[in-house]
Amino acid sequence: MKTCEVQSVNEVMASMPEESSPPRKNGELYFEEPWESRAFGMAIALYDQKIYSSWDDFRSLLVEKIASWENTDGEKNEWSYYDHWMGALEELVMKNGILDEQEIEKRANEFLSGVRDEF
Repeated sequence: MKTCEVQSVNEVMASMPEESSPPRKNGELYFEEPWESRAFGMAIALYDQKIYSSWDDFRSLLVEKIASWENTDGEKNEWSYYDHWMGALEELVMKNGILDEQEIEKRANEFLSGVRDEF
């Protein structure tokens, strides 16, 4: 099992401007739900594995997702940093040909139902 390189996590966190940086509590990364830490870990793992060439690829998508929310939904919908993080991650894996939209939907349904087709 490959573990996430600490250097890359530090590199990633140092490269993020404050407005797009993950939530913190007492200086530590803060996750309200387990899925948020998993989404964070997936983005870091894909970066470690060089699935995308630079962290800027992900960060740019994240900034776009946040800006889109601010411009359209900001007053109607509750803020969730990791909803935007997940949206950026989904777009990144589709752009890089890792999964398509149907496969993401299938995996999400498998996770929610607790049943996975292992063919």
